[in-house]
Amino acid sequence: MGDHFQTIVDIDAAPGQAQELGARVVAWLVAEGVVCAEQRYEMLGRPVYSPGPRWDEVAQWPARDGCDGLAVVTGRTVFWGSLGCDGAPLCPGCAAPAPTAPWPQAVDDWYRTGVAVLRCPGCGDAQALPEWGWQEDRFALAHLGFEVWNAARLRPEFVAGFARVLGHRIRTVAGRL
Repeated sequence: MGDHFQTIVDIDAAPGQAQELGARVVAWLVAEGVVCAEQRYEMLGRPVYSPGPRWDEVAQWPARDGCDGLAVVTGRTVFWGSLGCDGAPLCPGCAAPAPTAPWPQAVDDWYRTGVAVLRCPGCGDAQALPEWGWQEDRFALAHLGFEVWNAARLRPEFVAGFARVLGHRIRTVAGRL
């Protein structure tokens, strides 16, 4: 069976903004009754907030066992989706997929340094790696994300609310361990 997760990733947050933006989203979620104000526990140094009284309203169906809460992830992170999928990066300009090499090295470079560029095999444009989309929503590279563990799929309109509150573009990744 295993654990499953959904992560809403702010792909535009600068490193120095992540803490403040994370707090803004948590305040919104608390005000809406989606999560509780107190941290339930920490997971890998990340604060985890318990589901609030209106949690089931943001999920596509009521969860029998609720959910394990929402974790706020700040700092340079490679947010990953389903392991083992064959998704490749997609050029932000023309949507052509990048070949297997060199993108795995570019992901490693970005994680270590915060800088990596890929050149599109289709249009020839060179773009910063975090700008690239991913087939199968495999990865998102960013400094801020909101992980939800073991919950029913989130409603699209709720996910869109993150973009409104943040004022940034978002991506979602999901998977199962």
